[in-house]
Order: sequence, then C-alpha cells, then structure tokens
Amino acid sequence: MESHSDDLVLMFPKPSMDLKRAKREAKGGWVIPPFNLTENSRGPFPELLVQIKSGYASDYQMAYRITGEGADLDPKGTFTIERLSGNLFVTRPLDRERKASYRLIVHATGVDVNISEKPIEITVKVMDQNDNSPVFTKPLYKVNVPEAADKGHEFMTVTATDADDPETGNAVIRYSIIRQDPESPNPNMFEINSVTGGIRVNSLGLDREKWSKYTLVIMAADMEGRGYSTTGTAVITVTDSNDNAPQFDQTLSSTGLKRAKGGWVIPPFNVIENSRGPFPQWLVQIKSDYSLETRMAYSITGEGADLDPNGIFTIERLSGNLYVTRPLDRETKASYRLMYHATGVDVNIAEKSMEIIVHVLDQNDNWPIFTQNQFNGNVPEAADKGHEFMTVTATDADDPDTDNAVIRYSIVKQDPESPNPNMFQINSVTGGIYVNSLGLDKEKWSKYTLTVVAADLEGKGFSTTGTAVITVTDSNDNAPQFDQTTSSTGLKRAKRGWIIPPFNVIENSRGPFPMKLVQIKSEYSLEPQMAYRITGEGADLDPKGTFTIERLSGNLFVTRPLDRETKASYRIIAHATGVDANVAEKPMEIIVNVLDQNDNYPFFIQNPFNGNVPEAADKGHEFMTVTATDADDPDTDNAAIRYSIVKQDPESPNPNMFQINSVTGGIYVNSLGLDREKWSKYTLTVVAADLEGKGHQTTGTAVITVTDSNDNAPQFDQTSHTVSVPENKVGAEVAKLTVTDGDEEGSPAWSTKYRIISGDKGGFFSVSTGPSQLEGVITTVKPLDFEKNKQYILSVIVENDEPFVGSLATSTATVTVNVEDVNEPPEFNPKEKIISKPEDSPVDSELVSYTATDPEFGNFFKIMYKIGNDPDGWLSVNQDTGLIKVRKPMDRESPHVKDGKYTAIIQALVDDDNPPATGTGTLIIELSDVNDNAPVINERNIMFCNRGSAPVLLSITDKDDPPYAGPFTVETQGETSKNWSTVMNESSTGVFLKPKSTLKEGDYNVVLRVFDQQRLFQDNTIQVTVCDCEKASCLAINSFCLQ
Repeated sequence: MESHSDDLVLMFPKPSMDLKRAKREAKGGWVIPPFNLTENSRGPFPELLVQIKSGYASDYQMAYRITGEGADLDPKGTFTIERLSGNLFVTRPLDRERKASYRLIVHATGVDVNISEKPIEITVKVMDQNDNSPVFTKPLYKVNVPEAADKGHEFMTVTATDADDPETGNAVIRYSIIRQDPESPNPNMFEINSVTGGIRVNSLGLDREKWSKYTLVIMAADMEGRGYSTTGTAVITVTDSNDNAPQFDQTLSSTGLKRAKGGWVIPPFNVIENSRGPFPQWLVQIKSDYSLETRMAYSITGEGADLDPNGIFTIERLSGNLYVTRPLDRETKASYRLMYHATGVDVNIAEKSMEIIVHVLDQNDNWPIFTQNQFNGNVPEAADKGHEFMTVTATDADDPDTDNAVIRYSIVKQDPESPNPNMFQINSVTGGIYVNSLGLDKEKWSKYTLTVVAADLEGKGFSTTGTAVITVTDSNDNAPQFDQTTSSTGLKRAKRGWIIPPFNVIENSRGPFPMKLVQIKSEYSLEPQMAYRITGEGADLDPKGTFTIERLSGNLFVTRPLDRETKASYRIIAHATGVDANVAEKPMEIIVNVLDQNDNYPFFIQNPFNGNVPEAADKGHEFMTVTATDADDPDTDNAAIRYSIVKQDPESPNPNMFQINSVTGGIYVNSLGLDREKWSKYTLTVVAADLEGKGHQTTGTAVITVTDSNDNAPQFDQTSHTVSVPENKVGAEVAKLTVTDGDEEGSPAWSTKYRIISGDKGGFFSVSTGPSQLEGVITTVKPLDFEKNKQYILSVIVENDEPFVGSLATSTATVTVNVEDVNEPPEFNPKEKIISKPEDSPVDSELVSYTATDPEFGNFFKIMYKIGNDPDGWLSVNQDTGLIKVRKPMDRESPHVKDGKYTAIIQALVDDDNPPATGTGTLIIELSDVNDNAPVINERNIMFCNRGSAPVLLSITDKDDPPYAGPFTVETQGETSKNWSTVMNESSTGVFLKPKSTLKEGDYNVVLRVFDQQRLFQDNTIQVTVCDCEKASCLAINSFCLQ
C-alpha cells in the first residue's frame, strides 16, 4: 500500500552530544521511511525482515529491543528483535483486514559502554493480498417485476462487499447472472449491470400465468471479475398485469351443466418409486363424462405405454382403470407423458386425446457417493484454528429438492490421534475441513488420514465412508539466523546512524502517476536547505526514469506501474547535499521490492499433450501428466495451479472416463469400459487455474490414444475338419486351421497360439502357429498305426500370445483324422533290446534270440533275419529263428564300444512282400570287463642329464576298468636294477624314474615290470639317452638337465 501523507516521514534521532562524531560535529543522518510487508506470508517463521543497526555498532557492541504495537503491546509477540544482532523478525502471518499497520519503537544501548541511540519509530505497513471472497449483503434477495415491464426496466439491485483493500483491484467487484430457473420463454430474460448489480428486464415475454416466479443465481467476483467469486440468489415474483380477458367455461342449461362437446374428468396423480406391488397395481380410474350416457372404450399411448419403456402402464378397455405393471425408478425416469384416448363403443363419438403426466415421487434409495476417493490436501503446520484448507464432496442421485439428497458430513476417525484426536473439524454442510486445534507439527506428524462419513437425509439416512489424506507442510519453525549488515553496493554506512530497511511496492498500481512512495529526508534539513537526488536502477540506470525524486522536498515517486515479472527489486542510491551550506549526507542505499499480484495466467508447457492408455487399464491407473507454469511469484498462491477436466470427447461410454489429479496434473482412468475398437481416441479439455483453482484459467488439450488390450478372442473360420493321414509318417501336415481376430493387427493380442486339448492321449500330434500368425498347423510327431487306431478326433483351441482381458470364451475346432493303411515292415519287440555279456564270451556261444512280428498279419508270413550293421563283425544271426551268436571274439576295449556298450542293427524281412518291407531292431550288448589287458608305460624314449637330473614321471595306462586296472606297482628287471630306481606317485598311476649314480653318456635300455591291481603284468622297455649336462647340445634338447 502506497504512502501519501507527510506524517509517515520518520525523523532520524540525534545521538547524545557527549559522543564525538567521525569527521564532523554537525547534525546529520537519514530519515527512515516506513516499509511494507505483504500479508499472508507462508514463512518460514520467524521470518527475517531487516537488520536494524546503530552507527555506533562499528565501534561498540550494541543491544537492541523493540516496543510498541506487535511487540509489548497487542497483538503481542508479532515482532521480535535479536538483542545483539538487531535482526528484526515477524513471527506469524499478518492479516491486513485485522490490522493494516504497526508502529514500532526501536531502542539501542551500549553493552559495555554508557551510550544509547535516541529511540526511533518505524512504521510497518501490511500490503493487501486478494484473500477475501466477496460477500452478498443479503442471503436472499426478493423482489417483484410486473409482467408487462418493458425491456431495460431495472427493478432491483444486489450488492456484495469485499474485505480487501478498496484502493486495489482486490476489492473491485463485478456481477454476472450464471443461471435462470425456469429458462422460459428464453434463458436470458434478465440482465445485470456488472458494476452496480442492478437487475433489469432483458427480453419481453414475462407471463405471470405461465411463469409466476424466477430464481436467478448471481455471481460476484473480485479483481474486476477475474478473482474469487461468490454466488447469491435472487427470487423474482412476476406480478399480474391486466393481459387476459375473462372467458366462460361452459354454457348452463336447465338440466344442469350443458356441454356442446364432451370433456374429461381429470384426476392428477403421483406414483411413488420402488413400490413392492402386487403388480399390476391399480393407480386411478380415467373416465370420460360421455360415460354417463354411453359406454366408452379407453386406450393409452406415449411413454411407458407403446413407447419405451413399453408396457409399464396398461388400461382396462371398458372401465378406464389405469395400472402400473412394475416398480418405477425416479433416477431412471422421473415422469411419464401419457396420451389418453376414449371412443364410444356403440356410438360414433370420441374424446379429444388428453395428456396426463405421471410424476414418480422420490424414495431415499441411493447412497451418497464421494466425487473422488481419496481426497488430498495440504495444511501449514502454523495454520490458525479455523483455517479451512480443503473440501470433500459427495453426490446423491436422489431428488435434489428433497432431504433424500441433502448430505451432511462428519469425521469419524483421525489417524494418528496426536497431539489430540480432534485436530480437525468438518463443515457438515459444505464438507470444508478446517483446523480445530493448535499443535500441528510436521516434524512429528507429517500426515493425517481422516475417515469421513457422508450421510443423506441431513445426516440421518444412508451413509458412505471416504478418506481424506492431509499432508502437513513445513512452516520452518526452526529458523536459521542471517546477517545482512553490509550493503550489496559496497557503500559503508556512516557511524552514529540507523540502517534503513528496504520497502515494498505492489505491482500493477493503477496510479495516478507519478505516484508518491515516501519522503526521503536528512536530519540536516532541520537547519540548512538540502537538495536530494537518486541514482541506480530505475533512476539513471535502466529502466531509466522509473523513479524520480523532488529535489528540495525529497519526495520519492514512481512514474509508471511496476511489473514484478519484469523486475522484482530495485537498488536506488539516495544523495543529499546542502543547498547553501557545505554539508552532505553519505549516499544511502534503498531497496524497493516489487510485491506480486496475480496478473499472469497459467501457461501449458505444450499443447496438445499426448498419452496412451491400455483399453484394459484398471480404475485409478495413471498414464500421463499435463503441466502448466505461472510467471507469478512461486512463493504465493498466485502461482499455485490446480487442474480440472471440463470436457471429454467423445463422451462414450460415459462422460467421466478420466479424472485428473488437481495438484500434479496426473490423468488417470476413472471408469471401466475403454474399448479401442469403438473409441480409439479421446480428447480432453483441461483447465489450469491459479490461486489453487480459484483464479485465472487457461485451457489445454490432452489427446489420449487407447491402445489395444486382448479383449477379442480369436475365432476359427471353420470349426470342423475331416482329413486323412498315412500311417507311420512323422512330420506329416495334418490340417491348417485359419482364424480371425478383432484386435490390433501385428500386436500380441492379435497373434495366435494353439493347443490340442483332447483326442491325443498318445502324443502323436503337435500344433504350431503358421507364418501368417492367424493359422494353426497340425503335424504328426510320432508314427500313426492303422492297426492300433484307425481314427483320431482332436479338439483344438486357439489363444493369443497375450492373455485375455477378463473372461472371454475361447474358440474350439474339431479335427477328425482318419489313418490310412500302408504296407508295414515287421516290428521287433522291443525296438531296442539290451543284453549283458562278458567280453570273453566264447565264439559260437548264444547271445540272445531277437525276433519280430508282422503288425498286419502276425505270423502268417515267414520272416527272415539278417545283420544290418555290425561294426566289428562279432555277430551272426540265424535267418529263420533270429538266434544271435558270437561270430568272433569280442573286446570291450574296441573303439566301437562306447561306455561299455556295443550296438548292432538286426533286420527282419517278410519273405512274400514285393518289394520286401524291412523292419529294424537295435541290439545293445553291455560288455562286462575281464582282465585281458596288462598295464603299459606310455613314454618309450626319454633323455637324462648325467648330473643333478630330477626324477622323470612316467605315466601308466590300462585299457581295462577297475578292479582290473590301477593302482599299479612297478619293479626293475635285470641290469636295470643296478643303475636305476623307481618310486610310485601318490595315486599309483605313474612312476618316477631316476639314475642311482652318475652315468656315462650313452643309451640305456631300462626294463620295468608293471603290475595291475590283480597282479597281471607286462615288461616295458624304455630307451633312455644320457648326455653330458655341460654340453650345449644336451642343454638344448634335454629338459631334464638341472644346473
């Protein structure tokens, strides 16, 4: 709020004259202007305002204290000062509507010296914020208007007040009509003067006999219609004007009432919903007054008769008794328009058809429903008792004009219950939740969960439970301490003077300009005339000329509206010099802070926003976020944006398919029923509004693409197939089963897979997906046998690669496979025969009889046997009997024996087949080992150095297996024992050989006898060459030489 009076000039007090001034004895010092604080600051508290400092502080330790309004006078404790630093704090949010300014007295005294500053008065002005909604001066306005009133006739005025500063746009109210009930004969029968609130007739057509009363819903909004709004009600009664001539109803006769034509006896009636019958239930008798003279026949048409919903009402043809055939539901249909017809049975007369409206009366058969669950809200931990910070809302589908839909709210549980169980209260009518008790502490209890009940019948009827989650936001009640004694311009303050705090100017002032801000004055001005000038930002620096100062008075002016978004603060240097005297003040820095007004609309960071949502997404699934920014001060509600969805296109299957998180802008699924095949794209119109949703609004667009989910089961094009397949063929294609799928082509919800669910107990078939992804190919994986099973009936189902969404019926195809007979070879039983024999079985000894049978004719035809494959030629087979014998000695150590097993193929042929069909059997002989191989030393030639050689390890192998192999033992033989010695290694699978003494150069035959575990032995001769270790040739080739 700007200052316009000289009484705001604060004279800087002079120090005691017994203290010397630095460099001058003359009086001097700056006069401290008042400074401004914006109301409703969000802290953190205590919040540093400025550092007050005496010029003595450069030499001595000074102690500071404050007295006056907000210090030791009510409201006590609003301002505090640190004793030694002079830091001045405000301890709580200020409210301009409670107190617009504070006068504080600042005292400074020396701590260790007997000095003191003269007390100085500082005025703190509270700057207005738009924190009050308009209030109508009456809860209900009632007035009359003649039905013959001309267009433009003003007949009433509504008024609203606003507690904000009347000198700002915050209290400038504009009026508008937002609803007229009824809307007949047109919805704009009245108009309101947006400035005065005067209501006048806007359209001719008022008719008391048709519309005797109008209810107008009027909105009053501050900030010239762009800020907070309040609604009020005006009830207008249309008074009679003489615009209808009297009319005789009927003509009288001597017999009573005579009528030229028939008329109805009309019984108006209402029907209550949810009647329990019995049905059909009699409602009323409809009767023509012709029925007094002749029999009449009755019929009905219209809604509930021959129009949807058909058959709800019926009428007895001759009696006129009207019946309802089932319970009615007001929420489905609140009224029915029926046409009644009556014709003579025996005479040619007919009543004119008559319309009767059947009203369905409401019963309390609907529960309240919360508009969202959960509700989320924030509350500052420093919030006062009574501070309302969020609202929960519920709706009720019952008749809003009855108590059945009148909802009342209550809190039934608070978690946690600390510091007490009643920290919050709820407005039972509006659902507004407010602080009920002091003691919120974010550091202890950062979140509360309230269980809220909404009950209809004004709280006595059906009830529904919802949840409100409250986050306690920080008010920084552990404030850091901050020193700001030095000017950012680097200008030192003169001793013996007060430091001048910055002051605030609100942006977008409406003038008139130039507008006085404050008077800057030097104490020297009490004696000589002083001249003032300013330099710095907004003076002689860009934006030049924003501030000016009157040369002799020191009055500081702003020449144009300021814009915080262009520049948030200005640093100005004030200068004062004597006009006729050689005196000058040291230049002084003044900081002008520009306070924010809500003058910027939210701005969406992109438009449109694009997002994808699966059609099977669950309710509550969040899939995209819209974001808007606001150029206003982010530390105020001017930039606190809230989001809402105002339109959904298309509105199918219902107009509330999506919801938006009002704080984050996250869009989530609100209702099941997304269907890509019907509605593949949605366009949402999203509103971003500042002032937490109550301020300026901007519209953006969110385009949502519904992505495919597997909600269409694939269907077989043909569900029955009959095919023929030859027996014995593996990999034969049996059938191709084609399908169609309504999901998105190429997606996992469209591509298919198949399963055989019955008819294939032996596992003879497999089904795979064909190249087109929409066909199943059945093939054989095992040979079919005509003699065992001539027909298979397979049931095949088709599914998608992606699981179905919900419960979908799978499509099934039946494939009848007829097996074709082919000429089959004899079959060995078993196909693979395993026998065990010792490897030294005698030649011509019998091994086994291995026979086959004809699968088609049994033993009817003669079968002949022969060897198909015998790698070592060890076997023979009797061609008539299949008896297999040893043909030549077997050897388990043969390279054709794998893991002790020898495999041969035996063939069986039917003698009469042409060409003969050949069957094969596999004979596996497990050969048990005998000790028929002596151990052998692998190394046959080695070299030794004749001096200092290390022992040489010779490895030993035995073709036999344990227990006919190692561990081995070795003995030297003959002359070898004189010169050579042996030692077995730890595993006894090798032997160390070394000379017993130094040997001459030359070749030596070393004979070693090697025994296996069963003492079967063999002599092994090793050729050993001994060379002279000192010869290079020996060193080059002998790895056993040691130096």
